This record gives sequence, structure tokens and C-alpha cells, in this order.
Amino acid sequence: MYYNNNFPDSFFARGHRTLTLGTIILGGLLFLLAIMIFAYPALIAYFIAAVILFAGLSVLAIGWKLWRFRNEITKLDKIEDDSFHYKSPRTSKTHFTYFRW
Repeated sequence: MYYNNNFPDSFFARGHRTLTLGTIILGGLLFLLAIMIFAYPALIAYFIAAVILFAGLSVLAIGWKLWRFRNEITKLDKIEDDSFHYKSPRTSKTHFTYFRW
């Protein structure tokens, strides 16, 4: 009986090769980063400052988006409230028409 194998034989070999290459590149980059930190100790402070800077900028951006969203909701609430208050009592009644088949 013929077994239909959807994975070619080289599928797992390519996956293993990619995983191995990625590990070697990551290890090399970490090694170079360690050498740079030992050579320039102020580099650690720059990294920490960059993380704090990007965290602060992202929190400010999220706060700004939330502030704009709140303003849009406030505008929508005002539109609904204004139309309700300025209607005459005669037109404020709602009428429903039912069709029965």
C-alpha cells in the first residue's frame, strides 16, 4: 500500500538546519554584545535608557489614542442628548407600526 507522505524527506533536515543556524547567529550576536558591554560599560546605561524611552513613548501614544477615543464618545453622547432636549413633546413620541402577515 502506498503511503501518501505530505512532508518531503528534506523537510525536517531543513528545519533542523534553520534552527541550528538561528541558534549560532543568536549566540554570536550575544557574544559580540557582551564584548561591546565589557569594552564600553556605559552601553548598558544606553540600553536601559532606550528601553525606558520607548516604553514612555508607547504609553504616551496609547494615552493619546484613548484620549481621542474618549472625545469621540463624548461627541456622540452630546449628539444624542442635544437632539432629545430640543425636540418638542409632540415629536418626541415614538410610533411603531406593526405589519402582521
